[in-house]
Amino acid sequence: MRTCIYPIVLLISITLLTECNDQEQITKNDCQKYIELNQSKSDSLKNDPITLTDVAIVGDCLKLTMQYGGGCKEHQFDLALILPESNTPPFSPPTFEIRHNANNDLCKALITKEYSFDISGIQETGKNKTDFIIASKNSSGVFENTTYTYSY
Repeated sequence: MRTCIYPIVLLISITLLTECNDQEQITKNDCQKYIELNQSKSDSLKNDPITLTDVAIVGDCLKLTMQYGGGCKEHQFDLALILPESNTPPFSPPTFEIRHNANNDLCKALITKEYSFDISGIQETGKNKTDFIIASKNSSGVFENTTYTYSY
């Protein structure tokens, strides 16, 4: 009886290890690129309100947990790096805006989702960390800005 159990245990162990490796690969590929917007195109993406409930940096990936109203239509989320108007010092920290297109979804379900963005493009040569700002429009239509530190 024992000899029959060992192959089954081995098969289950291999299956679990394979599934873990697949999950790790999916997580790495889940990190989207951000969009760069200059001042003249800053209104090119919709800016519907969201509530930012959690921010985490895992490696080069910025993980944002957001809540928004909807449930009837697909919503689009982008992370937009707002490019400075001039290239002369002093430079302000990189500023990202969370851009949300609700596609005129009038449903009222409260949705919570996590989105991931690759922020490695803001790394500065000769440094090991960069402060940056995340701005998002809340349900009152007011922009909220918070500063975070990206260590690399």
